[in-house]
Amino acid sequence: MAIVSVRMEDETKKKFETFCDSVGITVSAAVNMFVKMTIREDRLPFDVKGHSFEPLGKVVQAKDVG
Repeated sequence: MAIVSVRMEDETKKKFETFCDSVGITVSAAVNMFVKMTIREDRLPFDVKGHSFEPLGKVVQAKDVG
């Protein structure tokens, strides 16, 4: 079993923990669900929009072309 460490703002972490508690899962379970769905669908399980993600789109397009 591997350990993954993620940096995020304290308030974001608190809000995510509160959400996970409200739906009855742990943060670890939620992250594992995200990773498994990403692998299964071979894409991020949500749409990525916005200027800050433009380079990611170019990488994906380059992968599709080449």
